[in-house]
Amino acid sequence: MHAEDLEEARLIAARVEAFVRSVVIPFEQTVCRGAHGPDDELVTRLRAKAREAGVLTAHVGSDGSHLSHRGTALVLRAAGLSPLGPLAVNVAAPDEGNMFLLGKVATAEQRAQFLQPLIDGSVRSAFLMTEPASEDGAGSDPSMLKTTARQEGDGWIINGRKAFITGFQGAAKGILMARTGTGEK
Repeated sequence: MHAEDLEEARLIAARVEAFVRSVVIPFEQTVCRGAHGPDDELVTRLRAKAREAGVLTAHVGSDGSHLSHRGTALVLRAAGLSPLGPLAVNVAAPDEGNMFLLGKVATAEQRAQFLQPLIDGSVRSAFLMTEPASEDGAGSDPSMLKTTARQEGDGWIINGRKAFITGFQGAAKGILMARTGTGEK
């Protein structure tokens, strides 16, 4: 990591930390909670405040590029000063990992459709990998995935079952792990 990149990351992390300490932590006592954590209304409210403060998804460029892993870690650590911080500044799992993946492999069309709404914090995402072991599924071992996806026309036919879906509550987008071929070479 170049010194100027690390300095940029430190500046972003300092802004995120100040925001979390002054704005987010007071919300920790709120009653706006669902069965799986903060409700959508609270997340939307906190993200609006983060957007206004210029710290919403501040570690990701508009093109989907991220700070280095070390720089991103500084931002994630600052957001993690409150259990609400990562959701507020849009660095929570699985959104962070999904943004990173899409930033690396998505086409321009996919970036516009899936990545940009994640970066701007207007949607949340899910990561669908785990399969029920009780049904001979893969659990969370991607090398044993049973779920399949095959292209048919302009769409995909998905056959399989997922469980323990990270980020499912409140998600508008998702990344599904599935086999698209036989796996044989």
